[in-house]
Amino acid sequence: MDSIATFIDGSTYAASLCDHAAWAAGRVGAPVVLVHALGRPDSSSAPADLSGNLQLGARRSLLEKLAQHDRERAALAVERGRAILDDGRARMMATADIEVTTRLRRSDPVEALTEMMETTRFALIGKRGEDASGQMAHLGSNLERLVRASTRPVMVVNRAFRPIARFLIAYDGSPSATRAVERVCESPLLKGAEAHILTASADAGKLTQAAGQLRGAGFTVHEHAIGGPPEEVIAAAVRDHDIGLLVLGKSGHSRLRQLFIGSTTLDLMRSCQVPVLIFP
Repeated sequence: MDSIATFIDGSTYAASLCDHAAWAAGRVGAPVVLVHALGRPDSSSAPADLSGNLQLGARRSLLEKLAQHDRERAALAVERGRAILDDGRARMMATADIEVTTRLRRSDPVEALTEMMETTRFALIGKRGEDASGQMAHLGSNLERLVRASTRPVMVVNRAFRPIARFLIAYDGSPSATRAVERVCESPLLKGAEAHILTASADAGKLTQAAGQLRGAGFTVHEHAIGGPPEEVIAAAVRDHDIGLLVLGKSGHSRLRQLFIGSTTLDLMRSCQVPVLIFP
């Protein structure tokens, strides 16, 4: 069975990721694979060329000490990673009757997800990782890379979990936006939640058709056709309608395509303080 790949680290988003994953697993009946990616080993301890400053014996002794330090640091990283995974699994198992397995990967999250893509239903990642500043202006370094690389839906979670009573689909009539509507209709993930669908385009004809699909799948639907810069219109709608989840297609042919090119993606992630579910 395809699993929900959930990437956790030592950041403040780890608890929220576990809670979102447990909620999603209970909704869709899928197991969770909890992943901690160690990253590639670096060479930060390697000294500069000291041959002109140290005697041969002193240089050899220094290199041996640095090598031992790197081995100890790598062992501690593995031990810490296993502790993070064990804590995450225990949190999920205490709140939901779901299947949770753990994986420690010596790669970054993008490489790990690529390896797991064929058996992944969708992936979860925090808006910020432990390497990011706590300031709102900074997002996780792996976030956009993982979204771009994934051929599966990706949910980007915020700092705290709350049950999702209302969701908003940003719709532009593009193939990826249309697939997002279709997947929402097919999946049990959001069944019972109130649906809002919004276009920032003057042409709302396709919006009405997409809203009809959602209604046909049993959703209560509210349509919004609002002109303006997509990131501003979407962020305002999320606030005004107390939206709990924003749903996007990864690419499109209208101005919504901006959302996944350059800094506009980051602007939207900063301004919308809710999870974002992105469909390829």
